[in-house]
Amino acid sequence: MKKHLVIAFLLAAMTTQAQEITFWEKVNNMVTKYPGVDTTRIYQPKAGFSLGLFTTSQKAGFDVDDIFDIVDDEGNSMPATTTYSLSENLCDKIGLEVGYGKVILGYSLEVGPKSALKKRSLTLNILGRSWGLHFNYFSISNPFKTGIELGQPESESYWHDELVSDELAKLRSLTFDGYYVFNNKRFAFPATYKVGLVQRRTAGSWMLTARYMQGDLINTPEGALSNLNLLDCFSIMQVSLGGGYSANFVLWHKDPTGQRDKGLRNLTLNLTAMPVITLFNYLKTTAYEYDEELHHTSDRVSKVLCRPMPNYIGSAGLSFSWNRFFFSTQFTYNWFYFRSRDAIDATQFDLQNYDLRDIHFQDAFHDWTLKGTLTYRF
Repeated sequence: MKKHLVIAFLLAAMTTQAQEITFWEKVNNMVTKYPGVDTTRIYQPKAGFSLGLFTTSQKAGFDVDDIFDIVDDEGNSMPATTTYSLSENLCDKIGLEVGYGKVILGYSLEVGPKSALKKRSLTLNILGRSWGLHFNYFSISNPFKTGIELGQPESESYWHDELVSDELAKLRSLTFDGYYVFNNKRFAFPATYKVGLVQRRTAGSWMLTARYMQGDLINTPEGALSNLNLLDCFSIMQVSLGGGYSANFVLWHKDPTGQRDKGLRNLTLNLTAMPVITLFNYLKTTAYEYDEELHHTSDRVSKVLCRPMPNYIGSAGLSFSWNRFFFSTQFTYNWFYFRSRDAIDATQFDLQNYDLRDIHFQDAFHDWTLKGTLTYRF
């Protein structure tokens, strides 16, 4: 009996150990392997670690327009427009990327003149053959600009001015992107973005995409005083779904002739267009209230669900593979737009002896990036 128990215990321990090994093997395979590809269209270099140096030029920010009618005590009405913006100047950065299989983590530092007085950013990519995820966070702090126009430009009562806040305002954005490729056996979407897949022959595919974005503009009560207290803070939350088409055009390809991919030559161009519909579009605006001595006392908050809006994600990439070296350059463009007639309560505009009517609020978050990367796979 004891002998049977010892044998059963040993078998159970061996089975548990085998299951643990199998689990980690599955995790490693999920990160490094691309099973089921058409090898006549896609070449898979040996998966492993990669080290890359990159440089980027980019610009991000937001623009807001409020269009409304302003009415005085006598019932006279005139059109008015206020504009708000916070953005960085053209930014140049250099950075380092470390990758293993499908996972890439990058860190960069700004070089040359600063694009913003304070800036933070972080990116993480998981780029698979059939699906992938992209995480991006950035924040910038710069002066907050406000413009105002009253009346028609050709009228005698026309007046306009532009103000810049005395203190810094902060803009921050958190974005999660995901994609799914239908023709993932013949088309390698990551081919121009990372080491791991090489497109042998021209191919394309329809794709699905989803995006979650959360953005905030934070202006201090002290800084808002220098901008007529027209708009002080706002937050957005968006969930977008869409799809589009992506194609890899193979301009030159030569299969490797030796070990470690010696002799590999490849030049591939990628073009991607991904229109999306922002289905969930939440907006919160805040205006500060002050006492007679201009001390901040309370906040006036307005919350609204904006109607669905069309938006756009687009990119272009060019990659060049030479043995274990990989050079790529990509251009990405994002434009996310929303508008509402209910986003701002008229009482947020603290103008004595005037009423505000028919307020139209429209805003756009935008960013574009040009990136070049040189990677070595080992």
